[in-house]
Formats: sequence, C-alpha cells, structure tokens
Amino acid sequence: MSETKIAADELRAFSLQIFEAAGVNSVDAEYATDVLIWASLRGVDTHGIRNLKRYYIDTAGGVGRRDGVICFDAELTTEFESPTTAALNANFGLGLSVSVRAMNLAIKKANETGVGIVTVRNSTHFGPAGYFAHMAVPHDMLGFASTGYLFANGQPKSVVPFGGLLPMLSTNPLAMACPGATGPDFVLDMATSVVPVNRVEMLEELGKAIPAGWSLDKNHQTTDNPDAVQKMEPLGGATTYGGHKGFGLAVAGWILTGLLGGAWRKDADANRVLGDNSKTKHGFAQEGIAHSFAAVRLDQFGDPTLIKQGLDAMTQTFNDSPAAPGFDRVIIPGQLEAETEIERREHGIPLSPSTVVDLRSLSEEFNIPLSI
Repeated sequence: MSETKIAADELRAFSLQIFEAAGVNSVDAEYATDVLIWASLRGVDTHGIRNLKRYYIDTAGGVGRRDGVICFDAELTTEFESPTTAALNANFGLGLSVSVRAMNLAIKKANETGVGIVTVRNSTHFGPAGYFAHMAVPHDMLGFASTGYLFANGQPKSVVPFGGLLPMLSTNPLAMACPGATGPDFVLDMATSVVPVNRVEMLEELGKAIPAGWSLDKNHQTTDNPDAVQKMEPLGGATTYGGHKGFGLAVAGWILTGLLGGAWRKDADANRVLGDNSKTKHGFAQEGIAHSFAAVRLDQFGDPTLIKQGLDAMTQTFNDSPAAPGFDRVIIPGQLEAETEIERREHGIPLSPSTVVDLRSLSEEFNIPLSI
C-alpha cells in the first residue's frame, strides 16, 4: 500500500489543535502531542499519531478502547510524597500528559536529591514508554518508565502467564534511557510480550498476516490471522523454555506499577476496573492503568561527561563488531530510531491509509484543516 507523507511540524500543529478542540487544556495538549510526534518521528508507528483518534479522542467519548474512559479535565493529585518519591492519582486523566507531568516530577526530585521515583494510578494508555525515559537524557540522567495492568479474571488479547491458559496481563512495557556524548542515546523500549497488541492491530489494519509465535487463538494454538488472536505470548513463549523470563519481567513491571502505585486495591471502583469482568480476586482488583517513572543523576556515580563518552565507546564497539548473515551491522537500542528521526524530519512522517482515514475524520469532526 502507498503511504502519505506529512511534515512533522504540520502534523504536530494539527494534533495540538485536535486535543484542544476536544477539551484538553493547552499545556496538556502540547505534552500529549509531543509524545505522539516523538514516536512517529522515530518510527515507533504503533504508538504514534495513528493512535490519536481511536486511543485518545474516541476514548474520551467512551468508545473505541478498553483502557477506560479518559477524563480530559481530571486533576492530577498527590497521595504520598517524600523527598525522593511520590505516588500520584491521575483520576482517569489523559495518560500521555499525566505521564509527562509525573516524569517531570521524578526529574525534579532527582535534581534535588540525586534520584526521583514516581508512580501513578487511575491513569489511561500512556503511549510509548521510551518517550518518558528519554525525558531524563537532556538532564544528564538515566531515565526509566513502565506501565502495567493485571486482568485478574482474564481478558481477550491480553498476555497469558507462562504455563497458563488465561490471558491476564497487559503487555507491561518498560523503558530505560542513558545519554551519549556525541553518539546516539541508549533508548530501550520493549514490551514484555513477544510484541505489543498495537502491532497486531496495525498489521490487521494493513491486511497483513502476523508471524507465527506472536499470539494464540482461542484454542491456545499459534495463529497468523490477526482476527483470530485471543492471547498474546510472553517474551520467550507461552510454554517454551524462556517464556518464564518474559512472564517474570511482566510481573516485575506490574509490581513497580500496579502494586507500588496503589492501583491493585480492595476498594477499587468497579467502573474503572478494566475488562469484561470487574469482580475482585481474593479481595483485590486493579483500578485504572498504573505507571512508574524514575530518574537518576549520572553525577551520583562519577563524571557525567566520562559516563556519556563511555556509552559512545560502547556503542561504537558494537557497531564495529561483525554482523551476522542478513544484517548490515550491529546497533544498540535507540540507534535506528535516532536515524529514522533524522530522515523523517527531512522527508516527512509516513501515514498508513487507515491513519489517513482517521486523521481526515478528525479534521472533519473538529473543522480543523489538514493537507493530506
């Protein structure tokens, strides 16, 4: 299928106006737009502008997503705070902007104490985890971000535990970023499932089959048909040796988000328990999506300049190493995305036909022009 390209600045202006027209305040609209455009520029199209309508604008109206209805006018409140930590309640606000505010607080605490850790509960889909981890990089800090959800009673298109039949976890991604000196920053952004659900959805939109080993059908058999997907596999597989590692990472990420963030509760609002079954399990249920963010100053461990130069040397060491058959080179996480951003800033962001349809629909709905 052919792709339409659009300049990043034009797409950014459009997204900003759409959020504001939908009722988001100007600051949060800018925060949310920056997250989506960052993902689209870096080639993380599963979490970029393709989600503007169906994940965020439609969901605020109560349709289109299973991540809970978004309240654009929600207030982000503090439930616990120390010099190095904070636990926040998003009150069902826009996860994109809520997460920017939370990471800004983690960075502020790290500036003051060396480290900052912030959790959020009662939130909604927050987009690309890598964006929030990467926010720490300009401050000479390590950044970390994760999000998670536990469907205690199971939910279609969720991740099965290793050795289990019931899909119970979201793809529980985690991200870490470390600044380089002159070379690319290290930016790891990964689901703890084989792939995120968004990628299956994107291939479904494009009318493409999915590779075997990504997901399972209702009979717990691997499928290449996106329409038949009922279960996502943990990284390493649902039953094969290695899947226990992906499952373990998913649960560890959930502990940092759902458990420490206070989302897994005895008094959960049933209206904010996601999925088809909101009943508690052993007295607990998860209220809204939960996130975790952290920032750590490099100077707590030595000279930041030397640390960043060391990262550059590490990157070049891998780049210089021999590539396996079928590969042009060895690269670090974040390197290809940084190169993609340079290319897309110059030549525009490609949009799939389905994304073009969505953006044109928003353009008509809010009477905001877009030249695609």
